[in-house]
Amino acid sequence: MRCGFTKTPFTCSLVLVAVAFAYSQNVYQDSESRVALSLPPGWTWTGPSRWADEKGAKSISVLKEAGTTHELRLWIQNLDPPETTTPADKMDRRLLKLPQRKIEQRTREGYQNYRLREGSCELHPINGRSALTWVADYTDRGQHMVEYWTIVRSENTHALLYGRVPAEQLDDFRARVNPIIETLQIR
Repeated sequence: MRCGFTKTPFTCSLVLVAVAFAYSQNVYQDSESRVALSLPPGWTWTGPSRWADEKGAKSISVLKEAGTTHELRLWIQNLDPPETTTPADKMDRRLLKLPQRKIEQRTREGYQNYRLREGSCELHPINGRSALTWVADYTDRGQHMVEYWTIVRSENTHALLYGRVPAEQLDDFRARVNPIIETLQIR
């Protein structure tokens, strides 16, 4: 393949590396819940496990990075019936209530010292959908742990991505999983 950059072979090499990376992505698709995301090389998934309740069909898949303990869980709820079209500001208000509900749930489940990290809530769009990311701190067998959360919502689908790591690994974990989270597409 000829790049046309005869005086800059380095530039040509960079273009080839970028193209190779783009095509090496592993795409996770769940045709039943109509959810998709891209995984970088070294990441795999298992699932989905499916069930249904009075609120609709649900599934969970586990995304794992080879050679590390990093794991990202993808929980999906398909709403049946779908909600009516919701303005973005109303959807954002709904999203901002979720961390407190999760704190209450985790406390009932027995997580020690489970609490929302102050200043960690961030509203942002992901592929045109409303999303909220936050961090929760807790203690597990004397170790300071965090749960890193992102929820993406539409009128049809709620998607939660979350992972648990020792608190000192949060920055590295975020750097590894945020590029995956940003590729999430829901219907």
